[in-house]
Amino acid sequence: MKSLRSRWQWLADEPHQQHGVRILQVAIGLMLLFRVFTEGPFAAYLWGPRGLGSGSAEYFFGALIGRFLDRIFGTEIGTVAVVVLLGCAALGLLLGFRTRISTGLALLTLLLLEGRLQDLPDGGDNITRLVLCYMLFLIPAASQPARGSLSVWMHNIAVLAIALQVMVLYSVAGFTKAYGDMWHHGTAMYYISQVQWFSLPAMRDVFKSPLITMVSSYATVLYEVWFPVAVISPLRRPWIVIGVLFHLGIAVFMGLITFSIVMIALDLVFISDREYVAMGELIQRLCTLALDRLQRLSRHSPQPASHSAPLADHPTV
Repeated sequence: MKSLRSRWQWLADEPHQQHGVRILQVAIGLMLLFRVFTEGPFAAYLWGPRGLGSGSAEYFFGALIGRFLDRIFGTEIGTVAVVVLLGCAALGLLLGFRTRISTGLALLTLLLLEGRLQDLPDGGDNITRLVLCYMLFLIPAASQPARGSLSVWMHNIAVLAIALQVMVLYSVAGFTKAYGDMWHHGTAMYYISQVQWFSLPAMRDVFKSPLITMVSSYATVLYEVWFPVAVISPLRRPWIVIGVLFHLGIAVFMGLITFSIVMIALDLVFISDREYVAMGELIQRLCTLALDRLQRLSRHSPQPASHSAPLADHPTV
C-alpha cells in the first residue's frame, strides 16, 4: 500500500525529467530545422503538384480530412507553406516558445509531408512522430504548474510513455538483430560499412578487421537487448553514456544525423533533474577551479627582465 501511494505521489506531486524533456524539445527542433534547410529548397520537387510525392494524408487522417489536406500540395505555394510552418514549429521547440502549439504544428506538418512522400523519412522521423504525440501533454517550457495539478499528472504520464517507447524501440531492434544471420554470425557491421550510402570511406577500411567487426556487431545487439533492463538498474548512467557515444558514431560514420540527434536526446531523458543539477554544479566547480588555477599560474609566472637601466644610473652628459 505504501509503495502504491509513493508511486501515485511520484506521478501527481511535481513534474519530473524537465531538463531531459527540454533537451528533447531542443533536439527535435534542431532535427526539424536540419530537414527544413536541407530538403526545403527542393520542396516543389519532393512534395509539389508535379513532384515525386503522390501519396495522401488519408493514411493518417482518414478519407474525408485526408482529401481536404491533400489540396495543400495542389500548388507550389501551399507546398512551401507547409515547409515554412515546419520551420516555425522547429524554432518554437528550439527556443521554448509556446511548446505545446509548436509540438502540435510540428506533428501536423510532419504527417502531411510523410503522407505525401512516404519513401523519404527514416527511423528518426518515425520515432519523432511517436514522441511528438506524447509531447503534446508535457508542461510548457518555463511554466510553473500547481503541485498535484492535472497538468503535472499528465506531464509525468507522458514522460513515462516516452521512456517506455524508447525501451520498446531498443528491445525490438535488438531482438530483431539477434535473429538475423549477419548479426548472429558477427559480420553485420562489415556489410553495413561496405554500403556506400551508409558509410564513410574510412569506415570501410576499419571494419575489414575481423575483431573490430565481431566486437562491434555483438556489442550493438547486447546494448539494445539489455537497454530496458539497464536503464532501471545501477547500470543506467554508463548505459546512457555508451548510448550517446554509440549514436555519435552512427552520425559520423553512417551519416544518419537526424536519427542520431533524436536518439541521443531520448537517451538523455532517462537522466533525472537532480542528476542534471548535480552535473551543472560539478561543471561550475570545475570551471571555477580551472580559472583559479590559471590566475595563480599567471601571478607566479616569472616576469621578463628589463634591459633598460634606471635614468639615475646613466652618466650625465
